[in-house]
Amino acid sequence: MTMTTMTAALIAALLTTHAAHAQDNGDTLRQLATRGEIKVGYRAASVPFSMRDGTAPPTGYTQDLCARIIDNVRKELALPALKTVYVEVKSSDRIQKLRDGEIDIECGSTTITRERAAQVAFANTIFVTASRILARTDTPIRDIASLKGQRVAIAQGASVAPLLSKIDSERGLGIQYVRVKDFAEGFQALEGGRAAAFVSDDIQFAEFLARPGNARGYAVVGEPISIDPLGIMLRREDTALLALANRTLAGLAASGEFERIYAKWFMSPRLKFPMGEPLKKLLKAPNNTPHY
Repeated sequence: MTMTTMTAALIAALLTTHAAHAQDNGDTLRQLATRGEIKVGYRAASVPFSMRDGTAPPTGYTQDLCARIIDNVRKELALPALKTVYVEVKSSDRIQKLRDGEIDIECGSTTITRERAAQVAFANTIFVTASRILARTDTPIRDIASLKGQRVAIAQGASVAPLLSKIDSERGLGIQYVRVKDFAEGFQALEGGRAAAFVSDDIQFAEFLARPGNARGYAVVGEPISIDPLGIMLRREDTALLALANRTLAGLAASGEFERIYAKWFMSPRLKFPMGEPLKKLLKAPNNTPHY
């Protein structure tokens, strides 16, 4: 065999393997029946969407919604013993782990954006949040303009990061970014004085301010930087699993179970974050349209 022939054969083999892998990923329901398990991506500290304490299974709002989807997967496959395997993901690796097949579904607090929708699929929106500024009250920060020259925490992979960077560049703010891995580290940066402000989701700030003592030292300031729909992620080629997920969410909305799950996590004695009109409208007319 000549070198040219060998090279052509090698390329053909690689393409065949890649195509087979993509085809397998596209038929996740069939794989689940064969594997006997579904791999769920979770966030360890995305309160109250997805969190984990020790070795106990992850809990949270998105985890509850995903549990209903997985129940319907079991019915669809006639496989009541289908096992749930939890895999921790971070802002920076959640998309890659999904695309690589390390997880089958991501159940955290991921914003639906056009850039992400080009790489993965999203089930219909499950929450609407706004990116805001949480500032220490002992700083002069009151809006975006007053971030000039300040140390600002931002999570790696956060959807608001490119938008904030664009505003920073256009206005010449010279923000000093403190890169953190997740919400928990962002709050630690504030509490430890490494950052004067943290830019992230308003629901995460509401949960933080609900903790004893925090309301006196921190405040959410300025206008929203962005309005963000959140969704459950799946692979783009997983049309059957996506359809099942959307049927499940629609059924939960129609039965009133969706609102009960929402109230469980966002209207507790400690946290009061009523469902807003945008989400109420989406429960009546579901979609997964990104806002930017």
